[in-house]
Amino acid sequence: MSTAPLEFAPTLSPEDAARANFYALLGRLFYAPPDTELLAALAGADEIVAEEGAGSEAGAALPLAWRDLTLAAAAADPEAVADEHTVLFVGTGKSEISPYTSAYTIKSAVDNPLVELRDYLAARSLARLGSVNEPEDHVAGLCEVMRHLIAAQQAPAEEQKAFFSRYVWPGAVPLCDAVVHAQHAEFYKYVARFAKSFFLLEREAFEM
Repeated sequence: MSTAPLEFAPTLSPEDAARANFYALLGRLFYAPPDTELLAALAGADEIVAEEGAGSEAGAALPLAWRDLTLAAAAADPEAVADEHTVLFVGTGKSEISPYTSAYTIKSAVDNPLVELRDYLAARSLARLGSVNEPEDHVAGLCEVMRHLIAAQQAPAEEQKAFFSRYVWPGAVPLCDAVVHAQHAEFYKYVARFAKSFFLLEREAFEM
């Protein structure tokens, strides 16, 4: 019988579990339109209760943005949302909104964050699936990396902050603003408003 001590994975805190779930949800919604089951789950989701004494603007905005998203989900038609997602993020020629964060940050071919992002992922043995054609800077992929860092890897806060600050924050917030003001955004303007509120709260927490 082995005398080696048992090793247990650290338990994820409720706060980090919630963060990971929000990243997973946003990744799912930005990558593909929600089906009937996901819309129903969103419509029936519990409210987010703001902590007493949480006086930050970001902390106050998140529960309201979540409420609006759940109400939008309750009223949404799955086929209409699917068409909206195609028009906004896929398009037949060119989509109305680019879902790639580099589109909002790149200044020149020399300063291309996508190259650096691929090196970062390769160094951590992370890569997109062979069935996925989208570049790694798709906002859904970045949300999935954050979910992985939080829930799977349980990376230190400094590592999470570094990835968020370099790859998520600079492009994801302008992307959300673009969706909110897009001509054909209906359901997805609520997704974008919630996403922006969440990203703002993440940035605030990392800066504390």
